[in-house]
Amino acid sequence: MLPFYGRRLSRNTKNFQLDSLKSFEFFFDTNRSTFIEKFSLLKTTPLNLEIGFGTGENLVFQSQKYKHENFIACDPFISGSLKLKKKIESEDLSNIFFTNLDYFELYKLINRLTFRKIYILFPDPWPKKRHKKRRLINLEFISSLKKVISCDSKIFIATDDQDYANQIKKLFLNEKFFDRELFSSNYTHFCNNILCPTKYFRKAMNLKKKVNLFIFKQNKKKN
Repeated sequence: MLPFYGRRLSRNTKNFQLDSLKSFEFFFDTNRSTFIEKFSLLKTTPLNLEIGFGTGENLVFQSQKYKHENFIACDPFISGSLKLKKKIESEDLSNIFFTNLDYFELYKLINRLTFRKIYILFPDPWPKKRHKKRRLINLEFISSLKKVISCDSKIFIATDDQDYANQIKKLFLNEKFFDRELFSSNYTHFCNNILCPTKYFRKAMNLKKKVNLFIFKQNKKKN
């Protein structure tokens, strides 16, 4: 299991902000791990997951679009959690539950749950050759996804790094557990109210970079 790399906490973060976040009813961390147990009771409510929510743009977008579904989200950067908290409060949302745990820490808590949709939008590409081992999407990660999806689940992945896109495609299809429902770079899903055109999407557009979008689902014939 890969360690998390990078700074979790901004130097400008104040103690009162952290205290407010920790007491926020929709936030949980290692000290509130029992909070996640309530999701096991939501048998009739579709449950979704976003891994690396950034500032929460797509998360808020999806939660408003699917008001009768619940969303769990993780991102180890506290600054993103603080921004998401403000958005949840300003939009009066009640179907987002988020954490600063990284994915593999969260996975220990959710590996008995299944998700209808999983979003992984613009994960850090770690473009330097010596850093590629730090990429989130690897064999261990894909193996973990097998345990949290059902035959009707969909996994949305977007990246503007072509080398990472090639790696994602190869890893998923070599597993033979997954089928590729879509591989596109025409931005349709970001422009037709399916995915939120996030900050990283807009940045890629400004730099005239191709955005690769994958949608994977379980291969029903082989599983």
